[in-house]
Parts: sequence; C-alpha cells; structure tokens
Amino acid sequence: MPPSRVLISLLICLRACFAAAQYDIAPIFQPAPRPAPTSLRLASDLRLETHFAPLTPGGVGLLRLSGGGIERARADFHGAVFSFFPADDGAYYALIAVDMNTHPRAYPLIVTAERASGDVVFEVPLRIESGAFITQNLVLPGNRVYLTDPAIEYDELARLSALTALVSPAPLWDASGFELPHDSALTTPFGDFRTLNEGRESRHTGWDQNLPTGSPVRAMASGEARFAGMLDIRGNYALIDHGLGIYSGYAHLSELHVEAGQRVEAGQIIGLSGNTGRSSAPHLHWEIAIRGKWVDGSAFLELWLPAPGGASGDANRRQ
Repeated sequence: MPPSRVLISLLICLRACFAAAQYDIAPIFQPAPRPAPTSLRLASDLRLETHFAPLTPGGVGLLRLSGGGIERARADFHGAVFSFFPADDGAYYALIAVDMNTHPRAYPLIVTAERASGDVVFEVPLRIESGAFITQNLVLPGNRVYLTDPAIEYDELARLSALTALVSPAPLWDASGFELPHDSALTTPFGDFRTLNEGRESRHTGWDQNLPTGSPVRAMASGEARFAGMLDIRGNYALIDHGLGIYSGYAHLSELHVEAGQRVEAGQIIGLSGNTGRSSAPHLHWEIAIRGKWVDGSAFLELWLPAPGGASGDANRRQ
C-alpha cells in the first residue's frame, strides 16, 4: 500500500478511536429526579402533591403546588403557618413540620393558593402516627449535676424557640443543599426520652455523633449564623438560619469559628467538637428546627428537596 494511503488509513482509524472514546466517556452524574408524589389533589386548575410517607412526631413533609397565576401560598397545620417558596421547576414548595410532642391522631392540613381570580383552598386530612422513641439513662459528672435543673433547660429552650421562630422570607441555602456536619456514624437518635442521673426526664432534640474533642464540624448548608456563643445545656453553640424558618444547631463545641450575623457557606468549618455544657463525654449534638419546632434531622436529610429559585439542581446532596 502506498505510504500516503497508509497515512490516510491511520488518520481515519485514529479519528474513529477518538470518536469512540468521546462516546464512551461516562455522563456527568445528575441529582436524583423528583420522586413520585404519595398523593395528588386537584382544585380548579391547580395541582397539590404530597411528597412524604406517614409522618410521626418530629416528622417533616414536602408539599408541591403547581398551576397558573399563583401569587402566594401557605399551608396551615396544627396551629402553624408554613409559606411556599418558588423553585426552578416553576412550582411552589413548602415544608411542614410536626412538633416532637404532637399526639398521634388525624389533623387537617389546609393549603391556600392566592390568585388574582380568587383563592383556591385544599383540605387534606393528615394522620400523625406513633413514633418509636427509645429511653436512655444519662449520667452527668458531679460538677455538672446542676444542669439537670428543669428551670435551666426551660429557659434555654424558650430562648432557642424565640430564635428559631423567626422566619427569613426566602431560602438561604443553595443548590449544594444539606448534608451531615461530619462523616462519622449517627449514635443517639432524635426524640429519645432521657433520664438524667436517675432523676427527671428530658427529650433529645437532635442527633449525636461520637467525635473526639477538636474534630471539625461543618455547616450543613449555606445560611447566616444567628447565634454563636455559650449556653448552659448546649455549651458552645452555633445556630445557622437557612431561610424560611429552617435552622441547624451545633452543640457542645470546644471552639466556635463563626460569629452571629456572619454569612456561612455549605461545608464551612463552623467549630470544633467538644464536651461543653450538659455533656458526659466528647461528642457532637446537632439538631434541626423548622419554625420553632424540633424535627428529626435524619429524616429531614433523607427528604428530597428542590433547589431554590435561581439555583440549579436538587437541594439535598444526601438522596
């Protein structure tokens, strides 16, 4: 074969191999698509979807509202109002939270969509099921026994309830979403009943992760620090506002690396784990509150969330 034809054949072969290599490149991973709704209701030309399994005390549910002409929308549930926010898919979403002390039974969920042509109202019967909460004995060392005083705990919870009841009007998280503050395994669960030094009983408002003192603690999502300082029960504590009444809290820290009013990015180191406050050993206690209600943070992380309007992708990295 003439050298020129050999060269042409070689170039054709290389081009074909290059094209095949381009075709075989693995596609970029896309976040999980929105799951199918667990229920669907239609009213006028609007569509209301629920995206949650049966809820228990401390549970979190996602609502999706779509259709034309929606100006504002809200969900009323068990004495609380939860606002809808727009997302990139053109629909409106709201998170509803069930207080951890809610008695299991049926409650009405009222969703109101405001339009220039008039309000459209959905009424959804929502049954709260019983939760499976464990009982745990917590033994504090002698120099911390005073922290079993119910007045101290009441005052601290009232202070945090006032902070977490404040609602920023728009999402402060971004498309990178929410994730655990540390990669270690979860230990003590949300909602367990704790007997303190064989005396009074308390509830666990979050989850624990066993960490040696000095381990880095990450912000679970972007937002703004609303509190960074010392509390009696939680010790060195950081509280981050993620918008729309969603807060994450980080307790018993040995060091704080944020200040109140500071903008925080997802994954930013906001402190180091420790053993401050009402703690019997070094660990991280983290918690999620939605409009003043403590909810199961693990269930919240498992929930599919949309990216807020103006972002791209899905909001929770942990699917």
